[in-house]
Amino acid sequence: MPRAARQPRRIQSIEVGFRLIHVLEAAGGKLPLSKIAELAGMPASKAHLYMASFTQLGLVEQDPTTMRYGLGPYALQLGAAAMRQIDVAQVSRDALNSLQTATGHLVFLSIWGNRGPVIISKVDSTVEVLVSVRVGHVLPLYRAATGRVFLAYKSSAAIQHVEQFETETDQATKERAEQSLDLIRQRQLAFSDSQINIGFASISAPIFDYAGEIAAAVTVLGMKNDINLDPLGPTARLVSAAATSISLRLACPPELLRTDFDAIEGLLPINEGRTR
Repeated sequence: MPRAARQPRRIQSIEVGFRLIHVLEAAGGKLPLSKIAELAGMPASKAHLYMASFTQLGLVEQDPTTMRYGLGPYALQLGAAAMRQIDVAQVSRDALNSLQTATGHLVFLSIWGNRGPVIISKVDSTVEVLVSVRVGHVLPLYRAATGRVFLAYKSSAAIQHVEQFETETDQATKERAEQSLDLIRQRQLAFSDSQINIGFASISAPIFDYAGEIAAAVTVLGMKNDINLDPLGPTARLVSAAATSISLRLACPPELLRTDFDAIEGLLPINEGRTR
């Protein structure tokens, strides 16, 4: 029989102590020691020793008036340092690969650049796609599903800055795209059908950061006849799940993410901005 993988040695006291930190992380405000100990499942006397050490390190602080405990300034420094070290492309890699494997379609990740949404990584489809999708390509703001995702969540000032590059978009297309934004925010999904390349369709979903701001978008692209554009269908669910998993890796508050497809009723036609 193959030998089981050997587990690395651990310091149990650190893991026990961090049960208290997890309690403070989940709390809506500062808590008394007795409540923290209860939620962590340990005696108050033991919890007090850990809290004294965490307070000395700045990881925890105690209100001198109420004597309640909360996360301290060093916890904020750790969080800020972690956010500075996050590379959204690296964090997204596994989710993009999994999405491509599950759908078979080309998958790409885009962020907001100085000219609009720009592709920073991609995973090629199982079958060759006869359309150019390259890293560094800037996507249209109003005609692409990816562009409309950013249009739905970026500030008006950011949008105005890049509108000067939308020279191929007419006013009617802009108006249709703008009318679709509430639906995109409701779905946390945008769809495109033959709006840029005839015969090609795409589904895109926003990725949010720790502050709930849009950090990137994940998009699947395929032939119109091969990609399932049902807003409640399996491909839409897979795209949404990939975006959710990446958002959680970026510390997005879970309550901001869409989790229940079936609760959304009265969905409008698939292609929010389609020319009729």
